[in-house]
Amino acid sequence: MKKNKKYKIIAILGLDCGLMTFNYLSSLKDVEIISVFCKRENKIDNIAGYIDLSKHVNKNVFNYYSSVKQIENKISKVKNLDLVVALGISDILSPSIINAAKKGVLGAHAAKLPQRPGCSPVVWAILDNIKKTEMTLFKMSEKIDNGLIYASKKISINDDETGGSLRSKMDDAIITLLKSNFIKIISGKLKGKYIKGKRKYTRKRGLRDGQIDLSENAASILRKIRALSSPYPGAHIYSGDGKAVVIEKARIGDSTLEYVGSGKNTRDKVLCIVAHPDDEALGIGGTLIKHTESGDKVDIIILSEGEDAKAFNKNKDPNRLMHALEWCKKTDCNLYAMFDLPDQKLDNVPQLKIVKLIEEAVINIKPSIVYIHHPGDMNSDHQVASQASLAAMRPMSRHGIKPEIRSFETPSSTDQSPMIEPYIFKPNYYVSVDKQWDRKISALKVYSKEIGKSPHPRAISAIKSLARKRGAEAGFHLAEAFYILRKLWK
Repeated sequence: MKKNKKYKIIAILGLDCGLMTFNYLSSLKDVEIISVFCKRENKIDNIAGYIDLSKHVNKNVFNYYSSVKQIENKISKVKNLDLVVALGISDILSPSIINAAKKGVLGAHAAKLPQRPGCSPVVWAILDNIKKTEMTLFKMSEKIDNGLIYASKKISINDDETGGSLRSKMDDAIITLLKSNFIKIISGKLKGKYIKGKRKYTRKRGLRDGQIDLSENAASILRKIRALSSPYPGAHIYSGDGKAVVIEKARIGDSTLEYVGSGKNTRDKVLCIVAHPDDEALGIGGTLIKHTESGDKVDIIILSEGEDAKAFNKNKDPNRLMHALEWCKKTDCNLYAMFDLPDQKLDNVPQLKIVKLIEEAVINIKPSIVYIHHPGDMNSDHQVASQASLAAMRPMSRHGIKPEIRSFETPSSTDQSPMIEPYIFKPNYYVSVDKQWDRKISALKVYSKEIGKSPHPRAISAIKSLARKRGAEAGFHLAEAFYILRKLWK
């Protein structure tokens, strides 16, 4: 320790950690604080958690600054300066400041160095879902967050950690590190160590980083809400009138919850109307699984058991209802009804009868999205099912329910149609099913008698080839394709 002479320091401080650091430095008898700099509030550029230190620092040493140049001018007039302490700031310091003091500039970074330099380290730690981080004391250099490392303190990130709580842990860690290392640093006993390592910079957080994308999984959305909670500006969604709704706190709801309303913030009610068991599995199994995984409620209507027209009894499956129920169980769908209409003879049933069956289901379910067969399928039952579905949901229907209607393709049916109008299937909507593919194939196997051998269109290899083709059309790996027959915006 110096005798009869105090160490001279200049402090450039901001935020809670800056105030805490000033209080600690003020308690040291061997330290003389020459000046304290705090950025003016109108120059902070949206820094979260700004604190006006003028209310806490003696006016004889306090200085506001708007630019780094003002600090340079002040420092240049101080002789025998021992150390500059720069904590809680986002400014890039000039070489003249970095080299002004005997021991340089002491900085702190709320992440492990050299691995995670850059901006908004607390927010990105939660967004990146890392479980452990560090507060690092280091000697600043002209390169951002790169210099001799004096000490660090490990900090765990809990599953319910918020930006505010993690930041509080970081603030406490700074004071702990200063108490153990500050005198050693300023006296020269602790030289610091340069550590090599791969550097992954975290970029400056922007407004878009706080916008919630409701197509993301629930865990990612929850992390965003936690990361950007107070003192940060908060994660947000935009309402119908264009205003941002800030969400400070949230939890993942139980899978049985249903929310009544409209738009992307609600759980969709999905209805799939098919002629036979397995139609729902072959054509759109991955999409229906994706709906249930997203929290949507999916109901299935099957018009016929689909066995009467088979020529040989050995090919018939007396357990189609059981298999349909098993498929629904595997995919978390609900078999709303299987009607006992004649297989491959739906065109012999009065259309009004089929329309009324579908209408009644639509009234009860009130779907927002309905999947139906492509009207141009070669299978006559598929054509009837499609036409009856459209009639049951015509815009001027008595029930007034106007869902979005999407038609799908069925292997061995849609693809067997001639390439002329009105049979051609022209997809204009694609759904990526990469993550759902294994579940789709596993569930499809309950209809083992319906799976063909190559080159049959219902062979597993052919079904995957179709998914690859549709994926390639849309920039996905695997996809299912649809033609939107009707979509209304009230």
